[in-house]
Amino acid sequence: MERDWRVDTLRGYFLVAMTLGHFPNPLAPFTEYTFGYASAPDGFVFLSGLVSAWVYLLFRQRRGNSAMVSKVFRRARTIYLTHIALLVVGTLVALFLRTEVHRAAHPLQTFVSGALLWNQVGFDRILPMYCVFLAFSPIVLKQFTEGRAWLIGVISAGLWVGAQFGLGGLRSSAAGLGSVTFNLCAWQAYFVAGQYIGYRAVRSQASGVGKSRILLAACVVVSLLLMVDRHLLSLWGISPLLGFSGHPDHNPIRFLDAACLGYLIWWIPRAVDVAAMKLRFFRFLNLLGGHSLQVFAFSMLITRFEANTIKTLSPGANLIVALLIVLSLGLPAWLHQSFRERRTRGHNTDPWSGRTRYPCPPAATMRSASEASTSRL
Repeated sequence: MERDWRVDTLRGYFLVAMTLGHFPNPLAPFTEYTFGYASAPDGFVFLSGLVSAWVYLLFRQRRGNSAMVSKVFRRARTIYLTHIALLVVGTLVALFLRTEVHRAAHPLQTFVSGALLWNQVGFDRILPMYCVFLAFSPIVLKQFTEGRAWLIGVISAGLWVGAQFGLGGLRSSAAGLGSVTFNLCAWQAYFVAGQYIGYRAVRSQASGVGKSRILLAACVVVSLLLMVDRHLLSLWGISPLLGFSGHPDHNPIRFLDAACLGYLIWWIPRAVDVAAMKLRFFRFLNLLGGHSLQVFAFSMLITRFEANTIKTLSPGANLIVALLIVLSLGLPAWLHQSFRERRTRGHNTDPWSGRTRYPCPPAATMRSASEASTSRL
């Protein structure tokens, strides 16, 4: 069944941006905090929450709550096992190639801390977070459907405010593993916000977000001001007025900027998507976004090996390697898509175990164009 083309394309862009941010290359400055204080992980986590609500609530309507819970935990298990595989590879790389993936910690300590989701090791810091978010998803979605979205909102906001004062960020370098990059108490706000909008879309069979010209104008102004402030140093040699720093510090300005940018993207007419489908670059991003777990895991593997060797290359060779790495992300997406299509054709007639149709659909002609463009990749 059809997916929302824009959501998958945005997820593909975020995957490319995060990949380029994981090793030194000439393209990184154009993909990290390009539009202001928010960056690719902000949008990726939000869209993950949005899609999870779409998929699991629709599944719940057809199969019931117990089946939905089982499906959620199966997905969490898949993500956790992927995290373990990456953790093992990272530890082996650190041992045999003498990299600093585990810093001062013993490899066994690194593995145990990562397997228990206590510490975040290397660049694979987003999958452990997703495991926790998915584990709580059945509870969150149930509260939404029973009219207690306000309760989830209060709890989520309370955790986010607490994170501004250090809550959830105390797992630090005591074990030699470095500080926490993704503070769960802060980042859950993105995921829960996405889930709430996804719930509203499923409930009303509409977008889940209303359109206001006044709010649109406010978001344009705020986004422009924050983008200018973020680039003051590079453009005019002036330190950012709001003290921008290039790491996920979860400050309120970052969350505000992410919300404004998201609202601006939502206002873009769907006709733009139809035009973008004709361009191979956007079709490539759409392919990546439709297989995000496989693409992310592959990117972690390839950048783990390239990060230390690419520093010795010339700027031109560095750029070529970066482009080749981005293009290589299509390999796991294509392989997984082929595997899924063969499995579906071979022995599965249940439409709900194939692709899930999201409740924020473009026009019917747009959906058919999406399928056609993907098949031509």
